[in-house]
Amino acid sequence: MNFRKNNWLLIVVLAAAFSMSACSGDGGSSAPPAPTVVTGIATGITNIGATLNGTVNPNGLATEAWFEWGTSQILTTFDNTAPKQQFAAGTTVQAVTAPLPPLTFGTTYYFRLVASNSSGVRKGTIGNFSTTAQRPTVTTLAADNLSTTSATLHGQINPNFLPTVTWFEYGASPTLAGAAISPEVAIGSGSAVVSTSLLITSQPFGGTVYFRAAARNDAGELKGDIDNVSLANPPPVANAGLDNTVEMGQTVTLDGSASTTPTGTITSRLWTQVAGTPVTLSDNTAVNPTFTAPTVPVIGTTLRFQLTVTDSRSLNASDNVDIIVKWVGFADDFSTDTTGTYTKTITLGTFGMFTWDSIGKRAQVNTADDNVLKVSNAIPPSDNGVLSLDFSPTTPYVTHGGIWVRLVQDSNNYYEISNFDYSGFGVTPFEPDFARVKKIVGGVAESLDYTMGYLQGGTYHIKITFSPTQVVLEGFGSVVTLNTTNKTAISATSFEIETGQQDAYYDNIKLLAHP
Repeated sequence: MNFRKNNWLLIVVLAAAFSMSACSGDGGSSAPPAPTVVTGIATGITNIGATLNGTVNPNGLATEAWFEWGTSQILTTFDNTAPKQQFAAGTTVQAVTAPLPPLTFGTTYYFRLVASNSSGVRKGTIGNFSTTAQRPTVTTLAADNLSTTSATLHGQINPNFLPTVTWFEYGASPTLAGAAISPEVAIGSGSAVVSTSLLITSQPFGGTVYFRAAARNDAGELKGDIDNVSLANPPPVANAGLDNTVEMGQTVTLDGSASTTPTGTITSRLWTQVAGTPVTLSDNTAVNPTFTAPTVPVIGTTLRFQLTVTDSRSLNASDNVDIIVKWVGFADDFSTDTTGTYTKTITLGTFGMFTWDSIGKRAQVNTADDNVLKVSNAIPPSDNGVLSLDFSPTTPYVTHGGIWVRLVQDSNNYYEISNFDYSGFGVTPFEPDFARVKKIVGGVAESLDYTMGYLQGGTYHIKITFSPTQVVLEGFGSVVTLNTTNKTAISATSFEIETGQQDAYYDNIKLLAHP
């Protein structure tokens, strides 16, 4: 009996051992390991930032990885963690990167890659990097504005992200021994290049000044190359005048009158066009030549002219001026009688006149009570632009006057602004006499009311800026913006002005390109 019990026990033990061996064999079902992590090196190191790098192998389980970083050498505590990054289950080695937020310059940082899956957390080895504190970048530029006793020195400084001051050193020595040093100027702590300059005067340097720009920040000091300029016989200073914006067809005058020479006199001038649509100057050797601004595309164009002056010492200098020419689709200042070019229609009643006021050089509308006159003219097709005019109401009639200005594609598609002189009568407006800005597409109107009426005897400059998405009225003391929900473009081919129960003057009607 005992023999049988022992045999049975032996069988159970062997069966359990066999089962444990089978479960732990190569074909068994043990859980995958925790992720494998490798901390890489930091890259893109500057004095305010860096990018951390590493790799992770999920080892068959969904895994998340992140960086721990800070100033502790062993990261027992750390300042921050980079955002966690998710990786799907798999066994492929994956790259992990994390750009860091702004750091402190001149500081050593420590970091490691950490990853976690359902089998556990693994931390990589600790790496480190130091932010690089950079001195300013300094460039000495050529001097200008020269005379026999003065000059303007120039330089360019990049602070390289640190608070920086800059100055100039200048003197008679080619090595700048014993040089004068200008007061320091703070230029901030950005990374953009900053221009700096210094006017030096009353220089007893025998005709030659040596100089350089210099700068300093917490990382150190840097000085630019030494340059020099001769003041013994400085050249003239050419001045081609201020840049200007004009409209096509306008007479433009260039101005070289501010050109000077430190000694002697300016003996000649030569204007040369160096860019833009060619034009003809009235006299390219004159102080103030003129030209007619050419026809330009809707986007406009820039004309550049160079003025070269020569003085009595046969020294010369040059300067450029830019003239921006804006597109004009229509312009009428009524300096002559152009009323005959307008189409005139009486839309209400039986009387309406559109005549030229030869004294005021403007157009005049005469209606009568309960009469409305419409005048119109063609314009180049445009779905955006600026229409402007001057409106001067004079005689009102009993039922009070009104004005309607439209940019028209057809009877079902147009822009319109309207206003009335009800404020002069002390009455409250009611439909349809609301002042409004409208966009009408397919006969369906979007509109916005404004409340400023007009008074007799004044002049109102009205400007309508239009595009498929927006109509802006500037006039009558108001700026009204209608942002349209219907983005359909209206290609206006004419404008209309209706004057109702109101005598008035009109002047300076103009269509320009959208700004």
